[in-house]
Amino acid sequence: MENKVPQRSHTRKGPDIILRMIDIASVILWGFLIVNLAIILFARPEGETFFDRLFNLSVRNYWDAALLQIALILSLTQLLISIFSLYLNSKRLKRKDDRLRASIIISIFVALFICLFLTIFLFLS
Repeated sequence: MENKVPQRSHTRKGPDIILRMIDIASVILWGFLIVNLAIILFARPEGETFFDRLFNLSVRNYWDAALLQIALILSLTQLLISIFSLYLNSKRLKRKDDRLRASIIISIFVALFICLFLTIFLFLS
């Protein structure tokens, strides 16, 4: 007698709701990252140009703390979404071709770096 164990084929035919949520979260995280870096660039001190000196105009020579606080809140939100996405991604590692998304891991490290940097910068100033 042959002992046949039924082979279970891959039951997942396409991306389910969790995989779609991970894809959407990855795009949202990249959006957070781009907006966050743009806000930090707008918050930095302005450089003095030829026309500023010619017309004796004053320029802002300090970091804008209000914009940096917005960037800190955005990076904290990015960090929370990244951790939640990593949790969802870790629950979907059942097949051989399933893998952790590199963009989620990169987003966690970038958000942590921005959070630490802005917290220290805002605390010291």
